[in-house]
Amino acid sequence: MLYALPDHEVMENLLPGIRDRYLSVTDAVARIHSQPGLVPVAINPHGDGLVYFADIGDTPYLEWKHIYTIERLAQDHAVGETFTTDLKILLRDDLTADCLSPKGLIFHVSRCGSTLFTKALARSPRNLVIIQGGPLQEGFWAAITDHWQHPPEISEHNILMLQNLVMLMARKRRPEYEICFLKLISWNVIYLDLICAAFPDAKALYLYRDPVEVIANVLQETTAVLCAKGGALAGELTGLLPQDTAHMSNVEYLAHCYAHYFEVVLDNSENTELSLVNYRQLRHSKAFADILARGLNSRPDNAELEQMREQYLYYSKDDTDTTLFTGDIDDMLDILTKDDKQTIKRVCNDALTRLNTSDRNIFQPAYRDQ
Repeated sequence: MLYALPDHEVMENLLPGIRDRYLSVTDAVARIHSQPGLVPVAINPHGDGLVYFADIGDTPYLEWKHIYTIERLAQDHAVGETFTTDLKILLRDDLTADCLSPKGLIFHVSRCGSTLFTKALARSPRNLVIIQGGPLQEGFWAAITDHWQHPPEISEHNILMLQNLVMLMARKRRPEYEICFLKLISWNVIYLDLICAAFPDAKALYLYRDPVEVIANVLQETTAVLCAKGGALAGELTGLLPQDTAHMSNVEYLAHCYAHYFEVVLDNSENTELSLVNYRQLRHSKAFADILARGLNSRPDNAELEQMREQYLYYSKDDTDTTLFTGDIDDMLDILTKDDKQTIKRVCNDALTRLNTSDRNIFQPAYRDQ
């Protein structure tokens, strides 16, 4: 599956020959300055690291994942120049003159309405919305953690690289672009402190859902997080020893992942710009404007707001807008046994309750008496 592979392998498959053209950092910077459509599409973390670039012109990111936009362009033979260069290009201070810094950061637990929310944002032509940008799925984090041998340092070095990477993905390739929003992949929340340090002026949202519902949903599809079980990354995802995850059931392992994500968010008490939203509110289109205003300090006019709300009519993971959204499947939870549900609640419920009742929860009064 496309999204389960390391991002550089995805790009080598989608864009054959991308790795064959290597440019020095100096030459790569010159090409970037001369071609406004050149953006980073992957990071190869092996050795000293490489950044893969592709010219996507002024194509907006409208698909429900950044990678799928590149896939569509590749299938249409609409990708221009491609090349690789050294990872150290991200330490340059002359890369981002035509870029937008994120106004909003969207973190999430998975299967919690984050795709709906960000695709709604992307319906406004003013908004440049990066939805799970390929280079941030795995490659960047693998590079700065030596393949998860240690947590990433919140250092000037790492902050500069992350800023440059994101802002190069957010080049102002269309004249109408005014605002950038960045949605991270679910497990990127474990690096919340570093990401918020890189973009201290951005508002941040954490979108979450009852893990019983999340895991039932995940088990009907899949998640790349399961590929990490038993390895070094699993230790980062769960906060446990990697070897302790190897023989867990998928349900128990996912429960520990999501509980750890919740604890990371709850421990981020110094970041007052982080707001919380439960799927129970997010799924209702009437709450959309309130979430934008209170969570992201964004107040579009009525016409733009209705344009974005239209996304609520459609299944968000159908990029053709031909599948109407009919709500959650009533029997979704039947995939879980009684023991599965008890395991998830044992591992996750304390943190879930604390999220619901946190002062940073936009809709906290809805949970106050529960």
